[in-house]
Amino acid sequence: MARRDWYEWMRLPIKKVAIVGGAPSRKEAPLNDKTWEIWGLGGRSLKLRRVDRWFEMHSVPQLVRAYNRKERHGYERHITFLRSLKVPVYMQKPHPLIPNSVAYPLDQVLDECGRCFSSSVAYMLGLAIYEGFQGIGMWGVNMASKKEYLYQWPGVQYLLALAKTRGIGVYLPPDCPITIPARPKLVPVTVLYGYDWDHPDAWWNRLKEKKAKAKVERKKKRAKKKKRKR
Repeated sequence: MARRDWYEWMRLPIKKVAIVGGAPSRKEAPLNDKTWEIWGLGGRSLKLRRVDRWFEMHSVPQLVRAYNRKERHGYERHITFLRSLKVPVYMQKPHPLIPNSVAYPLDQVLDECGRCFSSSVAYMLGLAIYEGFQGIGMWGVNMASKKEYLYQWPGVQYLLALAKTRGIGVYLPPDCPITIPARPKLVPVTVLYGYDWDHPDAWWNRLKEKKAKAKVERKKKRAKKKKRKR
């Protein structure tokens, strides 16, 4: 039965890629359709039964902190998962423990798309545009969390609009909240996601600082309330 929400180009045997994240619509990704190249990202919880490329764009120190905070030996388990993938794993640079890891062509993609990369998904979109894909679909990529993804939307929106203006077919599921502007508007980022992780001006570090200040303020308010009760 034909998918009613699909555009005509999605059924054509052209060079097209499905970028698959962790939101519910990932179940609708065209994993059974071999005319689609499938790209995944993240940890083993987002593993796909068919995938052609994987993306892990975070720095090694960040991966160590993030995965070891989640579980004991979390980083080692993540590396084991990436090693188990029989496809190229795009990283900032080849990892000595991951034979299938390859360096992301950052300079070339920056020349092609501009300095817009504030998320892993943006890097995936940028590579698809750089490699000349004729169609790009995103499933399971909602970026609905305001606390984090609000900062990542501009880059993704710009790249989706850029793809459309270049004649590339673009598909987002009906439940995806991401909107595509009529025209691409590049808002250059000061720091590159993943690569400049420890930069003080990075949005993730500014958000962390904001949370820390809010925590201090809450403690002060609680302390004042206790004094009044006395």
